[in-house]
Amino acid sequence: MNGSFFHQLPSSIFVTRGNNMLDDMDALMEKYEIDGLFSYGSPFDSPNLLWLTGFRSGDRIFYLQNKGEEGIIGAPFNTLDRAKKESFVKRTYDMSESVVQLLKENKPVMEHRDALFGPMLQELFTGNVLGVPDEIPASILVLIQKLGYEVKVVRDLVPDARATKTSKEIKMVKKAGDATVGAIKKVVEMIKDSDVGTNKTLMHNGSPLTVGKVKIALEHFLLDKNAESSEDTILAVGDKAFDWHYLGNPEDELKADVPIILDVFPRLKQDRYVADVTRTIVKGTPSKRVKEMFEAVQAAVDAVVDVLTDGAKIDDVNLACFNTLKQLGFDSRRLNPDAKDGMTHGLGHGIGLEVHEQPSMYKREDHFAEGHIMAIEPGVYFEGIGGVRIENDYAVTKGKAELLTKNLDNMLWV
Repeated sequence: MNGSFFHQLPSSIFVTRGNNMLDDMDALMEKYEIDGLFSYGSPFDSPNLLWLTGFRSGDRIFYLQNKGEEGIIGAPFNTLDRAKKESFVKRTYDMSESVVQLLKENKPVMEHRDALFGPMLQELFTGNVLGVPDEIPASILVLIQKLGYEVKVVRDLVPDARATKTSKEIKMVKKAGDATVGAIKKVVEMIKDSDVGTNKTLMHNGSPLTVGKVKIALEHFLLDKNAESSEDTILAVGDKAFDWHYLGNPEDELKADVPIILDVFPRLKQDRYVADVTRTIVKGTPSKRVKEMFEAVQAAVDAVVDVLTDGAKIDDVNLACFNTLKQLGFDSRRLNPDAKDGMTHGLGHGIGLEVHEQPSMYKREDHFAEGHIMAIEPGVYFEGIGGVRIENDYAVTKGKAELLTKNLDNMLWV
């Protein structure tokens, strides 16, 4: 076995996500016409690998799963020892001796990774067509092909499997949602406690309240909840929110009487799941037009929640939002691709280990299923005014969608 060691526990004591995961992976391998899945990388960098292994690590590992079988982790030395203890994958392949041999030959391991996974595939891959994810390094893909394997890139296979969440995963997103809601409440308190100064600038503890100050306070709150921003928080003041993904310059000052969009999407540091919540805050008195925008967005939220259920066609849920906005006088790019204002982005996205994952709201003919978790975010935007957006996370059930991001008003006029 070329110095390698294949470790396998009896199948009766496998600790995995359960038979559903194996069944789902088998069905998807049939769909994508592959006999096995092979991947490589760090579980911290690859949500797919983290989901497949449950191994919280920044170290790189190899992963092989034959159709109809449990997965296998390949790694050397301490990484393998930790994987045996911490991953729910109990089949492992020891690459330590192969690494030692490369070192003896003074060959850089990173330039000869085929010497590690080549024997693993030769000994353990039982099929003909090997599927690899879109994220696999190009160098690894080339090495696999040079070894003579028929390779097929299956970009969506693992994301499709991840789309349906277990009850434990739903609890993790709710936990992330609790931290997110708490962080937003902290920001709302800062805005509420601010005085209105010259040019309607909000003054907090005697100095202008800036985007930078707010984000630092938000980060401190999240760290206390064992969470952190998975990407930069969106905080857009007034007309700058016309660009609905404007992050906010640290020096931007928060203002009274204008909509302030705050979009927070942190990750739990230990559990790695994320939530995504947006609120639009007005300190003082919103204009008549901004009030109309709030009311329309809230109506769109209500219309979506009414139809977001197991078996619902994705585009029916989309249209529940966009048709409601149209009835209230607001344009959208979904119904009018030339629209310059109104709702100029999609309705939402799946959420879990990533901020954006399956199911996609753009796969219009697909259907929602129980266990999907969706971030739903209607919004409307006008140049010179900015925007209003409300975003919450929902678990799809056989009945009404379950709100996971609770205890925070949708309309925040303080």
